[in-house]
Amino acid sequence: MVQDRSTVTAIVHRGAAPIAAPHRFYNLILLALAVWAGGYARVALGPLQETMRTALQLTDNQIAILQGPALGLSIMFGALPVGLLVDRYCRVRLILVFVALDLIGSVVTALANDFAVLVAARCVVGLSAIASLIAAFSLISDLYAPEQRGRATMVVAGGFELSSPVAFALGGVLLASYVGADAWRHAMLWMTVPPIVFVILLSLGMKEPPRTGLVAERPPVRAAFAELWRYRRLVLPLLAARVMVGVADGATLIWTAPFLARQFNLPPQQVGAIMATVLLIAGIAAPILGGLLADVSYRSGGPRRTMLVLSGVALLSLPASLFTLAPNVTIASVLLGVFITLGFMTNIAGATVSTIVIPNEVRGTYLSISMMVGAFFGVALAPLLVSALSSALGGVHMIGQALAWVCVVSSLTGAATFAFGHRYFPRADTKTPVREPLHE
Repeated sequence: MVQDRSTVTAIVHRGAAPIAAPHRFYNLILLALAVWAGGYARVALGPLQETMRTALQLTDNQIAILQGPALGLSIMFGALPVGLLVDRYCRVRLILVFVALDLIGSVVTALANDFAVLVAARCVVGLSAIASLIAAFSLISDLYAPEQRGRATMVVAGGFELSSPVAFALGGVLLASYVGADAWRHAMLWMTVPPIVFVILLSLGMKEPPRTGLVAERPPVRAAFAELWRYRRLVLPLLAARVMVGVADGATLIWTAPFLARQFNLPPQQVGAIMATVLLIAGIAAPILGGLLADVSYRSGGPRRTMLVLSGVALLSLPASLFTLAPNVTIASVLLGVFITLGFMTNIAGATVSTIVIPNEVRGTYLSISMMVGAFFGVALAPLLVSALSSALGGVHMIGQALAWVCVVSSLTGAATFAFGHRYFPRADTKTPVREPLHE
């Protein structure tokens, strides 16, 4: 049990599981592929949404529901049970189930004619994608020691971030290959092929490592929440700051493609190419920079230093958050790339901090709660906030100004929260307290 509640200290867990380095790396690559499949399924509708909107005669608000609440609300209601499962059962088997559900949700999306069915399919995709991420972060903590988790998180998060450019690039190419109202359906069906391959690879190759740093095996649910509450001085600022940065990222990923099409009169394939290029660069740069940032900050000043550095990164993103006000598509694309890269960096380093300061037996529960809150604000609320603000400002052509307001306010709030909360986080030289086993 943590003895001093005025300043919460870190738990430095026992070392990584005794698994040979090649096997750890092989598992890490498979984790990255699983997370990639989830992120890919979640973003796959992005390059197709304008064509689908026209074919099915949907409104902007209905598209926002499919890309926001349908993804976010399912996470809000389903992430906590997922976290409890991750803390208690075989995570490798759970990941295999989650990837298979991503595949099913994508196929149903392609075949659906009814808006309610589309919403249900997107709910399945949204929850399954995030569930894979929760399980993957939990597995990383048992494969690698704290000072190596930033780089390990870099690989897995890279899989998640690289899913977006692949989805936009492939979606744009496939969409241009078909004509007619059902072009988006054909494109979506072909986009389900990669997840099929990954289901096969995961079923053959991934192994479950033993859990490390435990004081209780499968703790009672009530005791787990009590243990997590003891870490509230760490949990609350870290959660709030990451959520605010996530609002900007969520709004950007959903509304940038329609903004480019409307503001610069670009065809779908060009929009897809721009988004794919920007997300590819950000997907490569952000995990590397974010992972290295987490490891260097941890070694030089512990989690406290990492939180302070993340505040600075969030502040650096403010000028780039005005990408929708750029005079031409080139400048807008460059600023967009900088903004997304910094946002992804913040998320990756923040996730790494959580795997260090949150105990193993409640880590999945914490991650699920962070996903729930993040889903509400960053996935469910952010797209609707942008569309509602756009309507208030004058209609569909004001989407850029609305997106700029949301990005600026959320990034600034996130930076302030990181800075405020850093004082509760331990330094690198903090001694490990003795924790008592969890009891009901």
